[in-house]
Amino acid sequence: MLSIGELSRQTGASVRSLRHYEGAGLLSSIRKENGYRLFDPSAAEFVERIRILLRNGFTLEEIRPVVSMLDPQPPNLRSICPEVISLYHGKLGELDQRIAALQQIRTSAAARLAFLEEQRERGGP
Repeated sequence: MLSIGELSRQTGASVRSLRHYEGAGLLSSIRKENGYRLFDPSAAEFVERIRILLRNGFTLEEIRPVVSMLDPQPPNLRSICPEVISLYHGKLGELDQRIAALQQIRTSAAARLAFLEEQRERGGP
């Protein structure tokens, strides 16, 4: 079993984040008589998967329905439900929209930069 400090060191997640994941229902621990949390060693891989999803733009609320998919047990033992697939489709659609918006902003900024450089070369204001 791992203490919260050990789990934090293994995963790079802060103790505060680990408590937050637990409070959000994403991570479970057992409590010792003194109130200290103990985590199963497999929690390290579980936390890594949560952090990957967070870095990829998922919120804790979005992750909660797919928690069972984060379990490090073999994939053939996991249950895949339509809600999980739908969640990923929704996130990909959202990401595609954000990427398109960023590409438009980049195109506009590049055009403005080209205009400014052209003006500078012509000796403009």
